[in-house]
Amino acid sequence: MKKLLILMLAVFMLTSCSQKTNQPLEEEQEKEDKPVIEEIEPEIEEDDPNKVVSPLDGLKYYPEELSQRPVAVSIDNHPRARWQAGLKDAEIIYEFQVEFPYTRYLAVFLAKQPEMVGPVRSARPYIIYYALENDGIFVHVGGSEDAFSEVKRLQAAEIDGLYSGAMWRYNDTGKYAPHNMYTTLKSIRDEAKRLGYRTEASFEKYSFSEASSKLSVKYKDSFKANKINIVYNKDNTTDYVYNKDSALYFRFKDTEEHIDELNKEQLTAKNIIVLEQPKSVLDSVGRLELSSIGKGKGIYFSEGEAVNITWTKKSEKERTRFYIGDTELKLNPGNTWIQIVDSVEAVTNE
Repeated sequence: MKKLLILMLAVFMLTSCSQKTNQPLEEEQEKEDKPVIEEIEPEIEEDDPNKVVSPLDGLKYYPEELSQRPVAVSIDNHPRARWQAGLKDAEIIYEFQVEFPYTRYLAVFLAKQPEMVGPVRSARPYIIYYALENDGIFVHVGGSEDAFSEVKRLQAAEIDGLYSGAMWRYNDTGKYAPHNMYTTLKSIRDEAKRLGYRTEASFEKYSFSEASSKLSVKYKDSFKANKINIVYNKDNTTDYVYNKDSALYFRFKDTEEHIDELNKEQLTAKNIIVLEQPKSVLDSVGRLELSSIGKGKGIYFSEGEAVNITWTKKSEKERTRFYIGDTELKLNPGNTWIQIVDSVEAVTNE
């Protein structure tokens, strides 16, 4: 009996030791089978103290990138001129009506240097006024008689592709005259220097918030605006669709994605400003006069929201100012598209 008890005790101890020995092995095996999740600290991009805020888009650049005079280019938007090159790098772009049923752009460049810009097209007086308020070297190919008169009267620093070697006809994308005149900012600035134009900028800057934010945070009368539709006429529309991941509006022209000719990427906007400016037809060709000088109403869109505004422009060269009540509007930092329309009734959003 005593031998039996000793034998049972020995078996019990052996089994117990075996279990204790196997347990950590099993745990170790489980550890090996589990994937190792490495915690990565998010990278926080710190502001370079050497950078300064741009007066045109509120973003930060090195001083030498902002030291030159802006270049303001009249850009063709005829269907046979699409798509355009360089618009993705413009700080400000205006869209105006010209002869029915077309519109034209004015692209203002300061800090960035696209590989190519165009197609460049002709001047109109109201296009010149917005080039002047940005102190831009005005780039165009020809123009109306009224535009030539205004260039002379206002002593605009202008470069006309009809008389300058700073532009060329570019046929590689299947475009033909008059929809294929291109240039580069370097060519324009070199030509401006040759012509003796002032190279330092002199203009009133826009007002920007330090950081981007929803309009509802700042303005109690703001409203949702995830989709924007602007009807210039039945054959000419502009649309924007808000993307909350990028906090940008993606642009469409005549229901097609508006892409940049250089990189084939869809154009985006941080800010969209609609300005109401009644028009009148001047001649049998259909050239227009827009009420660019004076005051009116408009809408400011950013971050998927909108707010009603008013605007004033006291002279051809003075900056257009935007207001909410008596307070000057502060834009979110980023590029801006300015849409000139007959009436804000042409604009719908949801």
